[in-house]
Formats: sequence, structure tokens, C-alpha cells
Amino acid sequence: MATNRKHVAWVVAAVAIAAVPLSFFGPAELRLAVIGLLMLAGPGTALVLYLRLTSADTDDADGAVADGTGAHRYAKQSALPLAIAIAVASSLALSTIVATAMVFARVWSPPAAVFVLSLITLLLLILGANRSREPQTGAS
Repeated sequence: MATNRKHVAWVVAAVAIAAVPLSFFGPAELRLAVIGLLMLAGPGTALVLYLRLTSADTDDADGAVADGTGAHRYAKQSALPLAIAIAVASSLALSTIVATAMVFARVWSPPAAVFVLSLITLLLLILGANRSREPQTGAS
């Protein structure tokens, strides 16, 4: 079953938007889940979607592979673990960079850090959406 990039982008955007008010108030368990998910996978998933690191057949709603060869299908499916690893690593790196910058600037505020990470995530999602609308032209 193929995942549609638009669905992933909508879920990531929903988590990024929900994390901002939850950083100020809300049930502790829900805050932990949403903000933890944002820090673990938010900006990185948006970066992977922007860079188009996942396979091209994930855009199809029915999941059909264009040329139908088995080796090609396996190569495209094997890109998913790499994309997940890059998403998690870059999200944790961005979270660390934001926290370190706030400590050095002496303006430590966890809600502000969540807001910055949400902005980065939403900006990358918007850039990725604009990039996917551009016509695919190039030398063949």
C-alpha cells in the first residue's frame, strides 16, 4: 500500500499547528505526544517531502509502479527506511540547533522553541508544495 505525499504533508502540518497551543496549556500526556512527535519527525519529514527523497510511485493513489519490473519496485520501496532515517535525524538536529541557539542567546523558552520548530516545518511544507506544482522540465 502506497502512501500519498499529500496525506503525509497534511498530517505533519496538523501536528505542527497543534503543537503551538499545546506548548502553553493542555493535558500533559497530549502535550508530550504532540510536541514529542513534532520534535522527532516534524521538520525532518517536511524536509524529506521537500527534497523528494521517497520513491516516485508514492504519489500515485493506487500504488501502481510505472514500469512494473520487480527490481525497480524493490529499489523504490527500499528508499523508505532511508527517508525515515533522514527525517528523524534532521528533526533531532534542528531541535538541538534551536535549543542551543536559545541557550546561547539567553532566551530559553520551550514554547518559543516549539513555535520556531513549527514555523520551520510549515515553511518546508509550503516550499515543498510550491515545488511539486512546478512543471517537471529538463533534459532527457
